[in-house]
Amino acid sequence: MSNRTDKSTQKKQENMAKSKEEFLDHFAKSLALVASACRKTGISRQTFYRWYDNDDDFRQKVDDVRELAKDSVEASIFDKIRNGDTTMMIFYAKTRMKDRGYVERREIVGKNGAPLMGGHDIDVDNLTDEQKEVLRQIGNDMLDKTE
Repeated sequence: MSNRTDKSTQKKQENMAKSKEEFLDHFAKSLALVASACRKTGISRQTFYRWYDNDDDFRQKVDDVRELAKDSVEASIFDKIRNGDTTMMIFYAKTRMKDRGYVERREIVGKNGAPLMGGHDIDVDNLTDEQKEVLRQIGNDMLDKTE
């Protein structure tokens, strides 16, 4: 009986390994689209994520395919830039050249992206009358600018 169970378990593992390889092939051809590769392989997204979470080798292969897909897209962007595509030039500048000022808006943050201000709550009841008046004036000034 145990020999039959061993063969059954071995067959399931072989089928799973085959399905994983088939998935990776579809995944690469679809530029790393999980839903598309799952559909073509005949597995659910839940199965994919279970494999991804529990199989380090499979996870590494999936991550490698994702990086190759990014490389492929990036190569296409560079081809468009070389051919004078202004939109791609602007896109590249805004996403990869922020350090040179090519941004829509500049975010000012503290060390390691932390907020500059600590997000402390201010208990208005504890403010002096003078502090409350300053806050009222700031608020009024802001309202005047928006009208």
